[in-house]
Amino acid sequence: MDYTLKVYLDCSPLTNTQVSGIGVYNKNLFASLKNELHDDVLPVLKWSRIKKANIVEEHLSAKVRALPPFLFNKEIVYHGTDHKLNTRARGPKVVTIHDMQPFTGKWLDPVFAKKRVEIMTHVFKSDVQRIIAISQFTKQEIIKYFPETINKIDVVYHGHNFNNRPVAAKDENNVIKNIAKGRPFLFFIGNLEERKNLINQMKAFEIMKERHKDLIFILSGREGFNYKEIAEYISYSKFKNDIYVTGYLSEADKDYAMENTACLMFASWYEGFGFPLLEALSTNTNIIISRGSALDEIGKEYCYQCNPKDPSDIACSVEIIMDKGNLKKVNLDSWKSEWSWEKCASETIKVYKKSFDYM
Repeated sequence: MDYTLKVYLDCSPLTNTQVSGIGVYNKNLFASLKNELHDDVLPVLKWSRIKKANIVEEHLSAKVRALPPFLFNKEIVYHGTDHKLNTRARGPKVVTIHDMQPFTGKWLDPVFAKKRVEIMTHVFKSDVQRIIAISQFTKQEIIKYFPETINKIDVVYHGHNFNNRPVAAKDENNVIKNIAKGRPFLFFIGNLEERKNLINQMKAFEIMKERHKDLIFILSGREGFNYKEIAEYISYSKFKNDIYVTGYLSEADKDYAMENTACLMFASWYEGFGFPLLEALSTNTNIIISRGSALDEIGKEYCYQCNPKDPSDIACSVEIIMDKGNLKKVNLDSWKSEWSWEKCASETIKVYKKSFDYM
């Protein structure tokens, strides 16, 4: 490559004030790419979202420009960070795929899933040069549905900001501390939706209550698909007064919860990656995960695995933790180097450079 690498990074996932896991990826990837490429990485938004540029600029501390419907400069790499390609281009196109859940036919609103399948199918069948999968599991899922893409896929893992811990909230303002009031608690964070298998995890909590009378369960996150069933289950639980739903947490409250919970409950039905695992592992928090999907790939030997279909098996893993404490501590010195945003950016830049070879 005999010219300067220039990248248009699509920042559409950052148009909300509260960012999802994909937004965390987008924000941190830009910051680390900026350190490497300086002014040659530009955050962009498609025209339909440009009115929200101020929100994106607040997240990035950088000026955002409008993404034209066609990029004529063949030396510019366009990177769609959220399953989509929002422009046509003469130059290389790269897309990040976070999961293939819409193709499973489960755990999503059918109308939304159908639309997402159409969008992603168009991407996979397009002339996109490189596809970034965020885990080996996601790569294999892509190949399962679109085997013709096998030679286009690169796996680039997410990172974690180990050195930028949030300032702890004052005791009187700490949401989690005020709920727990010294009691042991199980903790879940993420969208409160069917895919997260919260009903079976609450059943496991109810089993645990028979031995641990003061145990409570704190669920944090935004309402998602089929939340109505989750709320209904809570309302009929004999331990409903010990199940707390907090909504979206600040970084400081989340950090406090990770450091003080007896166990992070993350026995999901399906995950393409699982950001909360990195957040929990960075504080040596106990974690329950389901077997399968990307969770055992990311959590490796540091997590307790369970059968997500069986509340008693989930409860058995929690019981081990409650009785014996943390037996799976992480060697953070070696682990941190594996999960850095700098490494994520470096591997992503390699993908950008490789994309020119597939034009």
